[in-house]
Amino acid sequence: MCAQPLTEQQIEEKEQKAREMVHQKSLYSSIAAALPIPLLDVGTDMKLMKDIKQEAEEIFGFDHNQVNDISDDLMNRAAVMATSIGSEFIGSQTTKMLLKRGSKNSKLTKFGIIPLLSRVIGAAVSYKVMQKLGNDYVDKCVEMAKSQTV
Repeated sequence: MCAQPLTEQQIEEKEQKAREMVHQKSLYSSIAAALPIPLLDVGTDMKLMKDIKQEAEEIFGFDHNQVNDISDDLMNRAAVMATSIGSEFIGSQTTKMLLKRGSKNSKLTKFGIIPLLSRVIGAAVSYKVMQKLGNDYVDKCVEMAKSQTV
């Protein structure tokens, strides 16, 4: 819990630090999505989103209950699971489409570029969605901090 209200400059510094942390966690999410281990990205994304929330709250000096409520937690968990499953789906659909087109170009299938490309696309989707969810939570923290400024 914040002992005293933060100044605008302090809020900006904390926001920058929190967004850098979100970027880092989003990179981890993309790495997990790129690995060919079933359901690894779902568990990883759930853990990363929990970490993002906890670390953002620590950065701003808030208690979890100050920023979030139970319905937001449930919505967030659903969004993280949808993200993980969605990035896998997009990657697999991209692979199917590229395989159809790539069958004409045997070099793409011969060197395994198409499956690699689908993993890269899935990782990019995972990164962007985790970044969006994390930054939305940082926005909540910033809003809360600004509401307490003098």
